[in-house]
Amino acid sequence: MLQTIASADGSGMEDAFWARNWQAMDAIYANAAPKDVPIETPSPLSTREKSIYVNGLWLQGRYEEGAAILESIQQDFPNGLRAYADMLLILGAERTDRKELAFERGRAMWEMSPPDAVKYYLAYAMARVTRDLNMDDESVVWYRRMYENAPDKKRGAQALKSLLDLGGANAEEAAAILLNSPDNVQALSIISADSSRVIGLVEYALGYKAYASQQYGSAMAHFELASRDIEYGEAARYYEAFSAYRQKKDDRAYSLWSDIAMTGFDYPQRSVQRLQNLAERSRKGDIIKLLKKIAAAREKDYPEVAADALTALIKIGDPKTAREAEGLLLSARPTTVQAATIRWDRGWKAWKNGKWRDAYDQWSAGYSPRLKNAELASRFLYWQSRALERLESPVASEKVKRELIERWPGEYHTFLTSPDGGIKETPVPENFVTSSDLAEWGFVTYARLEGSGVSYETVTSADAPALYRASRLALWEDDYTAAVRTFAVLRGALGPEELASSELLKLSYPRAYERDVMAAAKKTGVAPEIIWAVMRQESLFEADVTSSAGAYGLMQLMPATARQEAKKMAMSDDSYMRPTDNIMLGANHLVGLFARFKEAPLSLAAYNAGGTPVSRWSKAPITDMAEWVEDIGYRETKNYVKAVLRNIGVYRTLYKEAGADDGN
Repeated sequence: MLQTIASADGSGMEDAFWARNWQAMDAIYANAAPKDVPIETPSPLSTREKSIYVNGLWLQGRYEEGAAILESIQQDFPNGLRAYADMLLILGAERTDRKELAFERGRAMWEMSPPDAVKYYLAYAMARVTRDLNMDDESVVWYRRMYENAPDKKRGAQALKSLLDLGGANAEEAAAILLNSPDNVQALSIISADSSRVIGLVEYALGYKAYASQQYGSAMAHFELASRDIEYGEAARYYEAFSAYRQKKDDRAYSLWSDIAMTGFDYPQRSVQRLQNLAERSRKGDIIKLLKKIAAAREKDYPEVAADALTALIKIGDPKTAREAEGLLLSARPTTVQAATIRWDRGWKAWKNGKWRDAYDQWSAGYSPRLKNAELASRFLYWQSRALERLESPVASEKVKRELIERWPGEYHTFLTSPDGGIKETPVPENFVTSSDLAEWGFVTYARLEGSGVSYETVTSADAPALYRASRLALWEDDYTAAVRTFAVLRGALGPEELASSELLKLSYPRAYERDVMAAAKKTGVAPEIIWAVMRQESLFEADVTSSAGAYGLMQLMPATARQEAKKMAMSDDSYMRPTDNIMLGANHLVGLFARFKEAPLSLAAYNAGGTPVSRWSKAPITDMAEWVEDIGYRETKNYVKAVLRNIGVYRTLYKEAGADDGN
């Protein structure tokens, strides 16, 4: 049973539902309502139990049976849940080929202003129904309503695609499509045919299309028009500056990035970084003066921008300017990631030169439990403990290790210190265990939306129960990506004690595609926790995701690599497009890398960066693997290796029975 979502005194029907035991649900209902007794005859089952059963039938695609039962109990639902039952009746009519009835019910329901959680799904159903009834103009209206009420970007994109396919997308909607798919010819055609083109989004999308195609002159023209738009203006100015930079129109790039860095709120940090890059080519003196102004002007309204400006001054300023900027950053913003990074770099340089005391002093000064970057904070503590060992201070070293384990559970460096990474077999906090009427009545899809609309930056402890429930429900529906992303928001409301809870962490580290992973592990010999660890980092369990470089699927295989692995395994060239085969091919690719590089950190680095750089980084004998990881030449690869090794540690701790340690 999916505990903590259903009520504590769950019935047999409820238990069977959360266990997905459809046969048990059928048996319970049959005993309550024998086949030779009309459905209208009262039975011992409550309306709630019947609602749960109907939702179970829905998940099996048994719409006709579910609709018949629902018709008989429709009036018995509590007022707050009746709209959700009505929604199922509309879907039931649609899926039992009673389109006209579905249309009439849906139109009436919309006019009654249904709950926000229902609007997207109602609009989607009505869009399908009207399309099937050849009411294309009406269908366009409903797809537009679907887009307007979409709870997230992914479902909004689905509505836009349907509008485009139906020929009903306007220029603004086509522009929204173009932002995600710059090569969409149909969307581009719609935008180009719009003679007015006064919409900021349209000009921004055309500019982004040109920018993505490296047509920077055209991009600048479109972005300049879009810069007048309130919503897209700052983004347009940023990319206009980037387009100007690509064309070596440095004065224009300088002007735009300067303005954004001084006054913007969406792109100022990126603009500071770009100004730093521009200084390598031109206007270095002007940029140094500007960075000083930015550091002073933005200290109060956007301190992260001020810290970035000081960091840029350290990198491009003369020795005196760099010293002054570094001193100001370390004194005024000591707990920022930028200041902590300076301390880390100083300490690492001292460590590599055998100056253990200097290294410890820098890492001790750089560490703060308030650091927002958990990897950096745990890194400080781990290497502090190592430095104290070199200084022959075992008691102090153990104290630092305890803080690392207790405050930063489940991090890469914590696993270097403790086999279980500080993760404990503790239950879910009691205050998270709250009921949800929607979940208790089986309306899982809508119950999941109760945790939406909260971000990591705004989350509070009051949001925790709904987010926890939403993540659990997503996992129950095998929506692994949503479960992990929802937990990432919940994480902002958790302290070290909760983050150490094995039961909570299972939401963020699910055994996704378990049957396929176990099959791949059995065939290739790669431990299942390694496959899950790589998959989580590569795709976050999205089966059809494609990277900007063209890597595809759960294991993010480049087509050429996938075809090589497919040839080895006597599989078709396009097999990597299927989730099951993508997992198998990714696992087989790992086999080859482990055979070549032997050690997990090297093999994972090669999975990310390729074998050539890893061979270069490992020419000299590796005497300290933790040091080798910190010295990986590509920052992206270094972060990747740490993240996957962390994932492996978490999976091995959470699911000790998943697979034996095979040495990989």
